[in-house]
Amino acid sequence: MRRKVCLIAILVVLLLSTGSLQLAFAQNTPSPASLPADCLPVGKFLGDVGYYAKNLKTGQVIEYHPDNIFAAASTIKVPVSIVVYRHFYKQAGPDLRAVYDTGVELMMTVSENDYFADFLDEIEESIGPAVIREHFSRLGMRHTTIRDNQAREAFGYSNVTTARDMALIFEQLYRGNLIGPDKTRFMLDAMANSIFPDEMARYLQPRKVIHKIGELDDVLADVGVVEGPNGPILISIFTETPQDGDYASDFIAALSACLYSRLSGEPVNFSWHAN
Repeated sequence: MRRKVCLIAILVVLLLSTGSLQLAFAQNTPSPASLPADCLPVGKFLGDVGYYAKNLKTGQVIEYHPDNIFAAASTIKVPVSIVVYRHFYKQAGPDLRAVYDTGVELMMTVSENDYFADFLDEIEESIGPAVIREHFSRLGMRHTTIRDNQAREAFGYSNVTTARDMALIFEQLYRGNLIGPDKTRFMLDAMANSIFPDEMARYLQPRKVIHKIGELDDVLADVGVVEGPNGPILISIFTETPQDGDYASDFIAALSACLYSRLSGEPVNFSWHAN
């Protein structure tokens, strides 16, 4: 697992690829028009909230504190998987490729942690957090870190992100701008088969919900794309609250339905009762 990778080659790949990615992303992204999310009293949530939602067809955006810093929790497994496919997969032999595929699939479906820890070790040793941070910044993820001591000192977590950052990487993945089409579909299909139906997917089934949750003691997040006739709708929600997990889960489920309905024009039944 812990193989040596030529850092110079990786830097060249990063610099060459990020420019083309930024161009492709700009060409595929309409200018957003802000909308109010007036179907849910976000201000009554007992804790911190940041969200960013976008209709990927029209470019319309709803956002609330999208650049607030949160612990990334397991949402960071999405960019980590992308790093694995972009920088380790091609050089690997068949057996190691199978390990990567198994690990990514399990991270996306059941949020498996053992493969995640191994992949983090490989990224840290072969590339380093500073280079990854610069790479993310070039992709528009200006506040996202992986095993970063500066982030730990500033925020208490070494893996941090924002609702906007995670939405940006998810949109680029969904549009096919980050990795090849086969691996893009592989990751999206795995997230569509997630075993976590209680947050974003709760009120939005039977629509296809492609999402990744993240959870720590006080943090709950869900990021994904909901495919519907007037979408697809990108939703990225991060919360931090001293309340129990059900409180945050209920809120994210209701807010996801609210944002989807507001951006798609489709009525969605949901409920949330602020304390």
